[in-house]
Amino acid sequence: MPLIRSHVRADVVTVLDFLGPAAPRFEIHALLFLAAWRRHEGASRVWPLHVVCIGSPPGSVLRLAQAVGAHVVAAAPLVVNAARTSNKLRAFEVPTATGRRLVLDADTLVLKDLAPLMQHVGDGLGLGAATCNHFPEPVWREMYDAVGVPYPGPIGTCWCQDPVVAAARGLGAPQIAWSRATPPYFNSGVVAAPAASGLAERWWAYLERLVPRLEPRAGHDDAAGAYRGDEHALAIAAEVERSAGTPVRLLPAAFHARPVLLRAGVLRWEEVTIFHYHRALKPFAGSLEDLTRLVGDGFAAVPAALRAAHDGFYRTVAALHEEIARPGLHG
Repeated sequence: MPLIRSHVRADVVTVLDFLGPAAPRFEIHALLFLAAWRRHEGASRVWPLHVVCIGSPPGSVLRLAQAVGAHVVAAAPLVVNAARTSNKLRAFEVPTATGRRLVLDADTLVLKDLAPLMQHVGDGLGLGAATCNHFPEPVWREMYDAVGVPYPGPIGTCWCQDPVVAAARGLGAPQIAWSRATPPYFNSGVVAAPAASGLAERWWAYLERLVPRLEPRAGHDDAAGAYRGDEHALAIAAEVERSAGTPVRLLPAAFHARPVLLRAGVLRWEEVTIFHYHRALKPFAGSLEDLTRLVGDGFAAVPAALRAAHDGFYRTVAALHEEIARPGLHG
């Protein structure tokens, strides 16, 4: 195991898609991400921060990015899967000053110093466990076979192998069983990797090969996102890196906190370093009230843009605005 040093740093990168149908949603994600970055304290506050923009970013995002000292990078779209989550692979093309990247989804909030996270990861890969597994084992075996990688076996890494977490997620016995019998499986919202790692190239290559097999099978249930997503390809790429000798370190919950983990009592809000909120802002309005104030006037126009785009995230944002307007709310 490599020595984990106290001065391990990283270039922090997030990718924003202003060309796709979710462009209004990416604006609010960007404003909250940047506001949280400006607010958080610790050694990581002065780490290089890169905001990769696919398409022209709104003025509100440019202004706040400048205010926090972020480097705005223009990039062409990289649309491999229908969900367009493959665009996040553009993050791995950004040159680094530190030799390491910490790639964060746009719907994350950095609330505390990131130095402990990078100390935990060291010179390896840092990945957060997937919440649950929607692929039966035969489908996993098929995916590994399709890209020519030996299947590592069903060792289970998903949070929903715990019945308490599964209940908080509204899952039943089949999903619990699948989550206990999955190969190493990760959420792609927080990824730490050395700049020299081959992870991104493998992730991209495997995704291109798996999308034609999986997307036609996506239905309209809770599993559809998994079949249209990118995390199956990440899982296989990480397994190849591990087999080649790169340590793959699972991130503790505080470094990749999701709403279901808070609801299940896996960790407390005050312990969270990175909050991957997805669409669950409302329970944390008391904390987000501060972020909204820091964002300033640029935040006000975003709900209208979401509504005009018929984006389902509008309901979450509208509810949040109503609640933070009430005096004395603490979330």
